[in-house]
Amino acid sequence: MLRTIFAVFSFILLNFAVAMAQDSAQTSPNLETILSEAQKQTEFYKETFRNLLAEETKVFEEFDKDGNSDGRTAVKSIFLVYQSGRNANVTTELRNVVEVNGKLVPNSQKRSDDFLAELEKTTTLEKELNKIQREGAKYDKTIEVYGLTLNEAVVLSPNIRPFFEFKLLGRENYQGNDVYIISYQQTRKSPYIVINGKDSVSNEAGLNFKFDIPGSLKNNDNFLRGKLWIDAKDFQLRREEQELTVNSPAPLTLLTAGFEYQPSNYGILVPKTISLTTFELKKQKSDGNFIPIKDTSVNFDYSKFRQTNVEVQILDDK
Repeated sequence: MLRTIFAVFSFILLNFAVAMAQDSAQTSPNLETILSEAQKQTEFYKETFRNLLAEETKVFEEFDKDGNSDGRTAVKSIFLVYQSGRNANVTTELRNVVEVNGKLVPNSQKRSDDFLAELEKTTTLEKELNKIQREGAKYDKTIEVYGLTLNEAVVLSPNIRPFFEFKLLGRENYQGNDVYIISYQQTRKSPYIVINGKDSVSNEAGLNFKFDIPGSLKNNDNFLRGKLWIDAKDFQLRREEQELTVNSPAPLTLLTAGFEYQPSNYGILVPKTISLTTFELKKQKSDGNFIPIKDTSVNFDYSKFRQTNVEVQILDDK
């Protein structure tokens, strides 16, 4: 009798182990699957994130040579993910600035009307995009930032991914959501990740950083690294941390960035906050080595996004 019970018990344990293994296989995909599914979601994001409107607050903070705060500028805008009138496949960030440091911008509505009228007269896609960029950055201080909302997790793009090593660090609860934590590290130079390169309207994903790098470091390798927080249920990106470095020979930080996303009514997570901090490389007199000193930070905060008709979104936000 004892042997029979033991046999039954062993059979139950065996079935339980098999069930656990099957459940684990279903709930814990391998790294390659996670990356591939997440990349699909970034494509869906890009296709869906257009003609959406939000209020954007952009705060610049500058720092002195010792890394202490040396002034702040707050710029509020009506932010639109604008679909180009010259190429339906191209989107850009259009900003109608309405307030600077708590003061309303005079005649912001008329300026918006005039700007849209002038935009229609541009003759090429490049001129259209440049004009939109200049308009949105006219109150920016020391640093121009654009295009950060249009794509997410660019390192997952098929043309860029081969230049990186990815590691699955584990799972955790992030703001009430089960997520995979994945680290990435650039392992070799990439033509799609450049510093002070020429701007391009290419359809291929890429990152172009503008930095004033000391002459002795200009030819050194620049690499990108960071982490992704990917939702375990639908593989959408919930957060990303990013760091750009230059080797000297140890990595020196040029830029840190953080992206956090919020729910929307359109089947995608949309930007909630974006933060950037740039660093200036200072040469020490004692040993001649460079150290990074905080130079400028920019923080973007977005309200809930809503869909709007392109014909009226800037003319009448109400």
